[in-house]
Parts: sequence; C-alpha cells; structure tokens
Amino acid sequence: MDKIKRNLFLSAFHSVYQRYFFAKRSRFGFIHKTAKIRFPALIKGIENVHIHENSHIMGSSKLITTKAKFILKKNSGAAEGLTVITGTHPYKIGEFFMIDAAKDIQIAKDVIVEEDVWIGTNVTLLPGVTVGRGSIVASGSICRNNVPPYAIVQGNIAKVVGFKFSPKEILIHEEELYDQNERLEIELLENNYDKYFIKRLKEIKNNLN
Repeated sequence: MDKIKRNLFLSAFHSVYQRYFFAKRSRFGFIHKTAKIRFPALIKGIENVHIHENSHIMGSSKLITTKAKFILKKNSGAAEGLTVITGTHPYKIGEFFMIDAAKDIQIAKDVIVEEDVWIGTNVTLLPGVTVGRGSIVASGSICRNNVPPYAIVQGNIAKVVGFKFSPKEILIHEEELYDQNERLEIELLENNYDKYFIKRLKEIKNNLN
C-alpha cells in the first residue's frame, strides 16, 4: 500500500511540475525545445531571455534582464550560480542616486553568449558584454568587457589568461562544426591571439603567480 501511495504521489508531483515547467517555458522570449534551464532560478524579464539549441543553464541562476536581452546561443552552457544583469542606473549631478533609482531609469544593454561557450560556477555577466564563440569563463569571474572568441578568461575584472586553441587549430575546429560562411576569419583570430595573449605573456604570468 505504501508503495502504491508513493507512486501516486510521485505521479501527481511529476504532473504538476511538468505543467509548471512548460508554462514557464512559454513565457521565455525564445527557448528551443532542446534547451534546458534548471530551476530554482530567479528570472526577471523572462520575455527577454533567449536560449538556443542544445544550450543549458544549471540551477541557482539569476537572470535580471529588464529592458534588454540575454541571448545564449547554441551549444553553450553555464554551471550553477550564473548571474546576468542587462541594466544599470545612471548617476546625475545634483540628484541623489536613490531618487533616480526608485524611478527605475535604466541604461540597458544586451548580454550575448555566442556558440560553444562554457561558463563556470558563480560567474557574473554585466550589461553590454558579449562572450565570444568557443570561449571559457572560469568560475567566480566577473565579465565587464567583451570576451574574444576561444579565449580563456578569469578574475574580477575577467581578463584573458590563454586561448583554448591556436588560430590554426581554431580553423580546423570550425571546419568540422560550421558552414563556411559562419567560420571566423584567420585575420581576426591571429590579431586576437597576438593582442590578448602573446603581447601580454609577462602580465599573464604575473597575474597567475
């Protein structure tokens, strides 16, 4: 009898959860059928959240997306504790900050995570940030600036500490995964590798030590 009651309870719970989950999904700006978001999650402005194919966000996330979009492109994922903020409040000379803040006047900018990105635990993405294709954001990082494609970033403010592949390896990688018109240009890859890594090797080593 206990087993029957238990099965009935689990069946009822599953039914209620499924109704809640699908009702929640219908409120997203866009969420692909293969995309996953694990609750509990705090989502303010759910209509501004767009999650594409095979992408996922683990639990305990906070997506505060009033007045601008959060876009998570295909084949990307975020571990527990992701925080996304798309808006902030301006300062004005001669006015108390909290008076303006109470009016909900915001400077809002989209936050975009490109394809094939991995975001570690407890990462924060701030307004206007684009996280480039194929990059890795280390746990605990706070991204205030754009992340170049295939870069590895960490820290507050998050800075490039390396690249997942060399430019030539990225070309081979993208030939396997993307149509020709979608692939990144070698000039962009080499410029980024030189600017963010080769010319900063001494700084990077000091920071890591």
